[in-house]
Amino acid sequence: MSSLNSLIFMYNVFSKSAFLVGMLSMSLTACKKDEIKVTSEFGAAPTLAASTANAGVLAKANADNTAVTYTWTPYTIKTSDDSKVASTVTYTLQFAKAGTNFASVKEVDGGAVAASSLAIKTSKLNSLLLSLGLPVAQSGQVDVRLKTFVAGNQPTLYSSTTKLTATPYDECSAPNADTWGLVGPAGDGWPGATATDRELKWDCNANAYVLRTTLNAGDFKFRKDKDWGVNLGALTKPLTPGAAPTPLKPNGEDMTITTPGTYTVKLTVVGSGTGVTAATLTVTP
Repeated sequence: MSSLNSLIFMYNVFSKSAFLVGMLSMSLTACKKDEIKVTSEFGAAPTLAASTANAGVLAKANADNTAVTYTWTPYTIKTSDDSKVASTVTYTLQFAKAGTNFASVKEVDGGAVAASSLAIKTSKLNSLLLSLGLPVAQSGQVDVRLKTFVAGNQPTLYSSTTKLTATPYDECSAPNADTWGLVGPAGDGWPGATATDRELKWDCNANAYVLRTTLNAGDFKFRKDKDWGVNLGALTKPLTPGAAPTPLKPNGEDMTITTPGTYTVKLTVVGSGTGVTAATLTVTP
């Protein structure tokens, strides 16, 4: 090969090598410029708030009403490129007797992901209070906090503690605050200077007001809260009730016990106060 041809060959090889190096350099530069770094920012524990700090005296008549509502801001996971984060977040309300540092808790499911509130019915709150050992018919206090669990390696988060005061009722109490008494000569006579109502006790198993007592031969009726404003009697007169359910009505007729003896009196009442819509009676030896 002549010297001239050798020079031309070397020039071509050099030119191509330089071109490839330049392209590679540009490619690497472009990759650096186009690189995207995605970062995640995990939120703080949600803050818990309550609609009230004192639910007052709970009553079975309000069992289906909301006693307290808890709200919180949903837990967030943010990314620098606004992409979605596949992570399950669940919320749980924890109840504990006040001052016990949540040594023993009762939990209520608060939902997941976007959940931000939970309304607790009177019946549910009452059961929680009783299960934590709060005494019936006495004002007591519990500590409440929100537990937030984030799937993955994130630690379980807890909100600050809120306090709730309430007075639970005996779950085996009458559905209403009404009391019912038997009055008339079959019992202790018609109410007057000395005669008193023979009160029937609420029986949870029978779901009725029940009285086991000695009855005289004579007439009788039932009245609410030792007052004639609401009373129950037979649909017609004369009537001697027995083991078959006997329908009663407000301001009904006197009923009669024909044979003195010891009887179980069972009164089933639908409704409360002047809103009594139905009632039945059985009287068995």
